[in-house]
Amino acid sequence: MVSSSIELIADDLFFPEGPRWRVEEQKLYFSDVMAGKVSRVDDEGAVETVFEPGEFPSGLGFLDNGDLLVVATESRAIVRLDSTQVIAGSARRSDSTHHADISTAFGTGNNDMVVAPNGNAYAGAYLPGLSEEVPPGPSNPPLFGNIVLARPDGSSQVVADRVCFPNGGAITPDGKTLIVAETFAFTLTAWDIEDDGTLSGRRPFANLAAPTDGISLDAEGCVWVACPYFSYGDSGGWVRVADGGEIKQVIALEDADKSAYACMLGGEDGRDLWLCESTVLGRERFQGDGRIRRVRVDVPKAEAQF
Repeated sequence: MVSSSIELIADDLFFPEGPRWRVEEQKLYFSDVMAGKVSRVDDEGAVETVFEPGEFPSGLGFLDNGDLLVVATESRAIVRLDSTQVIAGSARRSDSTHHADISTAFGTGNNDMVVAPNGNAYAGAYLPGLSEEVPPGPSNPPLFGNIVLARPDGSSQVVADRVCFPNGGAITPDGKTLIVAETFAFTLTAWDIEDDGTLSGRRPFANLAAPTDGISLDAEGCVWVACPYFSYGDSGGWVRVADGGEIKQVIALEDADKSAYACMLGGEDGRDLWLCESTVLGRERFQGDGRIRRVRVDVPKAEAQF
């Protein structure tokens, strides 16, 4: 159950995405994508710019040494920000280094990412062309994309194909399973992670009958997933779903102007669910459309959220 009302934490954002809870700082990191910033926010709602990559950032992840990996969408690359620069904040692209090329032979773009304990990063690669202005369908079909593995040494390879707009990702605490949202397949999909980082054993985790975006894994093995809409043009919300598809809980976003795009469990006890929201899918977006809210939930985050 949701044990309290939803609390507004940060307003006047553009399009917050890719949230990652940083235990060491007790802060939430996120990409304010269309503002071109990676930022962090504390419990009191103070927002601080960490990094401006000079293009749209998306997926985020931390290495064990505190370095920050950022998907640079236009460069089709992952860039790396040293831990000292992360702490200092206000970094620019010149302060970062190239970490890995995550382009593919198919002309894909890149968005979300999750980083494993060993430093392997799994980034989504999607084929462009889908219009957000009309519902997906035969006249506006979502196209298949890939998952790209970027290893700590900077090498990369495609490890999954025919992924229908890959988006939010999570890795189980044992490091053996990757779960990815296939947004316009309306589903969550799981893979086994092999010792060399490649993926096998693809299988359905849950079908939501609604588009799936950012996700966060809890201690009972359920996934919180942001659904931009339940019916095209509405606000959607966040759904807690078990492996196999049983819906455990729904938090509707009852705001005609906002859609749900991501979420992340965090807080001192892991029971704060941070909610990333912006303009309803299909509408033009502006600075000030985005916000981050927070709600208390019963089940804490899984032991590792990378």
